[in-house]
Amino acid sequence: MKILILGGTQFLGRHMTEAALKAGHEVTLFNRGKTNQQLFPNVKKLIGDRNDDLKTLKKGVWDAIIDISGYVPSQVKATTELLQKRVNHYTFISTVSVYEDFSNGPVNEENTSLAELTEETEEINGETYGPLKSQCEEIVRSRFREQSLVIRPGLIVGPYDHTDRFTYWVYRIGEGGTVLAPGEPDREIQWIDARDLTEWVIRMVEQQATGTFNAAGLSASMENLLNTVQRVTNADAQIEWVADDFLVEKEIGAFVDMPFWIPKNKKYPTGFVLADASKAMTQGLTFRPIEETVSDTYMWQAAREDHKWRAGLSNEKEKELLEQYYVKINK
Repeated sequence: MKILILGGTQFLGRHMTEAALKAGHEVTLFNRGKTNQQLFPNVKKLIGDRNDDLKTLKKGVWDAIIDISGYVPSQVKATTELLQKRVNHYTFISTVSVYEDFSNGPVNEENTSLAELTEETEEINGETYGPLKSQCEEIVRSRFREQSLVIRPGLIVGPYDHTDRFTYWVYRIGEGGTVLAPGEPDREIQWIDARDLTEWVIRMVEQQATGTFNAAGLSASMENLLNTVQRVTNADAQIEWVADDFLVEKEIGAFVDMPFWIPKNKKYPTGFVLADASKAMTQGLTFRPIEETVSDTYMWQAAREDHKWRAGLSNEKEKELLEQYYVKINK
């Protein structure tokens, strides 16, 4: 198949390109040409901008398009209008953040309400990201109808993850010493390896599959994740579980200062964003062992040079918080 990937060189896009090439497809990439352009030297690359420069997309015919870089309706409206008559199948990578209500167990495609904007905007932030993606989904469906496929991934992890949300824990446990861990050990969490996601998406594209699918892994406890990291990295780490209320009191940011953590509250009673991916699993979505994801992420992280962390606590901040927590619980 001839596949056009919008994005294709950073994290998920990079894995998607690798999966498509491995499956023997002819790939074209469209992006701004600013990230990892040394990758895929034998792949055709079209340089442009989703916001205001689609000139290089005005010619060409493809069997399928995979849209990884569409975040706001104006971007998706422009590309769908431009490509509608020259592409047979459109896959849009959305997010589980399109859902409004996480208070009644894992969200599902059929019964969970979707988040809506409180006011019209295309500014992306924590409140608008999900609703904007939801609007993008509707544009794709309206343009491509029975030739559209919408994927709503949960938290995506693995090598090349520049967000550092999963990588922080692999690195921090691997360092050893006393590690501050958030909330309760049995708190349920969920993720999907980018390679499992992209390999499945390529299979769905090959089948010209349609519909909307959550794509999230099997759930596990936070304790299970950290213990697995400790075992895989053979680290001498001691895990100190710190209560939600203390972290909230200290204004520790969910998923930023403390990855894989949301303080339990009315909207997120489990302390995480959980999704039901059983529909995708019936269509062939599978998951590699957690040990493989941890090991590969650990090796990738070890090879990075001069990295500035985007998520997680500094060693100094972690030590400070632990000292303060010990004082509080020993009063």
